Amino acid sequence: MTRKVIVGFSGGVTSAWCAGWALRTYPRDEVVLLFHDTQEEHPDTYRFIREMAAALDMPITERSDGRSVTELFRDEGYLGNGQNTFCSRILKAEQGAKYVRELRAADPDMEIVKIIGYSANEPLRVSKMVGRAHAEGVRVRFPVIEENVTKQQTTDWCLELGVRPSSMYCWAEHANCVGCVKGGRAYWIAVAKHHPEVFAQRVALEEEFGHHIIRGGDRERVWLKDLVQLGLKRKVSQREKIDIGACDCGD
Repeated sequence: MTRKVIVGFSGGVTSAWCAGWALRTYPRDEVVLLFHDTQEEHPDTYRFIREMAAALDMPITERSDGRSVTELFRDEGYLGNGQNTFCSRILKAEQGAKYVRELRAADPDMEIVKIIGYSANEPLRVSKMVGRAHAEGVRVRFPVIEENVTKQQTTDWCLELGVRPSSMYCWAEHANCVGCVKGGRAYWIAVAKHHPEVFAQRVALEEEFGHHIIRGGDRERVWLKDLVQLGLKRKVSQREKIDIGACDCGD
């Protein structure tokens, strides 16, 4: 039976470490570094992905929708928010599922293993991924949890390999697209500081669509245009802050 080991190669430090883990654990010719481009990643994240793939001597396999996050919002007629992150589903999860179907079309008996860089701090995401993998008929592994490594350890591994993580980590917890609708108040205040052009674009989108990005049940809903002045209700700390070295990139 043939096998493919698909690493979700997102541009984050944990996904990069998982790529190295997969190459140490499985035959190299079975491993695929799968990337989905949202067209709105941080510029330095693209640099990190290219350099990491080169350091691992592996090609990047890309399956992308082709639309940017903003284009998707306009096509769907709805602005994604903290309660409805359909952008992640359409631009990432569905693209991964399409790739699995491609592999199965070529070889219906192929064993497919997905390698995901989630940590033990993300139980809901882990649970959802397990359910999705079961529905797709694939096996899923979470090496960061299996090996009990910290996010800082995955960061140090990248640095030891000579690849500096995306400068987005200088101010954000994840290397998601800039202006990620999953972010809360602290994240958006950081976007306003480090990428004011993206913040202004998202402010304009809220006005265009007539609803908020920051949403959550019965909690207060805040327009981005008012957020910087309102500030935070309380001090917010990153769950697993990492040190990537001196941030001399301008971010």
